[in-house]
Amino acid sequence: MGWKRWAASGTVLFLFLVAVGCGAGGPRPTPGAHVTVVLRADGSGRADLWAGGGVRSDRELRDLGRRVAAALFRGKALGPTTVEPGSAFTFARTEVVRAYRPGPRPVFDIAGESVGPVLKAAGYPGYTLRVRPPLVRTSIGGRTHPPGFEYAWRVSPGDPAPAGSMVMHPRLLHWAVEMALLAVAAAAVLTAFVSRDARIGFGGCAAGSVAAVAVLLTDRASGDALGTLGHLSGTPLTLVTRLPLVALPVVALAVIRLLLLIARQAAPPRDE
Repeated sequence: MGWKRWAASGTVLFLFLVAVGCGAGGPRPTPGAHVTVVLRADGSGRADLWAGGGVRSDRELRDLGRRVAAALFRGKALGPTTVEPGSAFTFARTEVVRAYRPGPRPVFDIAGESVGPVLKAAGYPGYTLRVRPPLVRTSIGGRTHPPGFEYAWRVSPGDPAPAGSMVMHPRLLHWAVEMALLAVAAAAVLTAFVSRDARIGFGGCAAGSVAAVAVLLTDRASGDALGTLGHLSGTPLTLVTRLPLVALPVVALAVIRLLLLIARQAAPPRDE
């Protein structure tokens, strides 16, 4: 029976080491303050504040998060500030109804020089700041970045604060090309289904699949340009940004039709 006791002890020790190595309580907060600004395509936004250490209650975190949001969105009407459960630790989130004015060239000012003193007074001389714009081309200064680029700064005590104006460059061309490809894909697959000519069927499946896959591979939520330009907001904007996903069932239908055509070609001829 001695080996069973050794096996049980070894199992307990192994589980203990696994729990310690993986962090049974989850990753611990990183010391310092971490601010993330999210700008949505409809002109709204939010500011999230993670503060590792130093904040003793949800109320303190909420108050600090609201002061940080007020510094980031100077002169803007702030929505409610709430404390949200994060994957590692809680954070304060402040909604902003109108973070920037949509238009041909929307501008958002990086107010690092206002955020730094607020965080320093709360005991955080160093911090990180991230700005996540809508999925359109953006630029600060003379350097332009593609859709999906996220600006990030790590500010140590004594470093200059992030500053500058981020300009958004929404363009409808990408969205128009995607919609044209989507229409071509749907028309090609529909033709493949209604035509009795196998060559047209194979050609329609191929053309429809290529066009639909091109939409799925190149899409960068190009519908965001319609919101950033100020043309759409709310539910219509959400539907437009999700419209490229229609390419998924188009591809599925093309594959189904292609398999049916192959099966029909492979079937032995019927005896007259």
